[in-house]
Amino acid sequence: MARTRSEIKTLIRLHTGRTEEALENAGCDSALKLAISMHPFQDAISQPSDFTITEDATSVDVSASSPIHIVTARIVEADGSRNAHLKMKNKHWWDRRILNPEDNSKGWPQYGLHFPKRTTVVLDRPANSGLELRLRIATNQVFTDDDTECPVDCLDLFVEQFATAYIFLSKKMNNQYYQWITFALGKLWLDRGIVGGTLGYAIETDSQEIAEESSFERGSQPRGFTGLGVLNQISGHSRYGEVDSWF
Repeated sequence: MARTRSEIKTLIRLHTGRTEEALENAGCDSALKLAISMHPFQDAISQPSDFTITEDATSVDVSASSPIHIVTARIVEADGSRNAHLKMKNKHWWDRRILNPEDNSKGWPQYGLHFPKRTTVVLDRPANSGLELRLRIATNQVFTDDDTECPVDCLDLFVEQFATAYIFLSKKMNNQYYQWITFALGKLWLDRGIVGGTLGYAIETDSQEIAEESSFERGSQPRGFTGLGVLNQISGHSRYGEVDSWF
């Protein structure tokens, strides 16, 4: 069972020696936002949602769901049983292969493009009538009040550490900030943006469950490799569709 925000804040106050209600609340939510921007945690993934595709349209409004990551995407018949994967591609692939979707023949879309800050999924061709876009997505999570347990169970320790660092940074206590942000995100985060520490461990432990849920593919592994290969499903990412390894 994950800690509640109240329990996390009690620990933060023990670490910092002060009570900073507004900063504590903001730090907890900022920790969740950062973590989910890095990885589609199982607890942040929704049940499949269907979005109507207008006939001849080359985009679908998904603003109602505000996806951070699109984990799986399918094109389905609204009144039938046929369905097919929609392969999500990044903008670099899209610019090389698709160019102008309106110029392609009408039919079942095969490829899609989504920018995390935008509210639409772009399709590679004008769509047939009677189709829907079915998405399983990861969305931002927040604490609604102090009695709320951490919305992503495996992140409660990271939330505690990040929020502690957040408060030290706001007070310009740089040595303490560096210590706690290193616990939370690892030694390489500040210099190179590479995730490690408690968040890296949480991502690694969550990845196997995500891989099974989302049918991620295994990559080829060199002799002696003992890590985990995970297919990058982060829409808009420069390495979308490629396998990354966790050691």
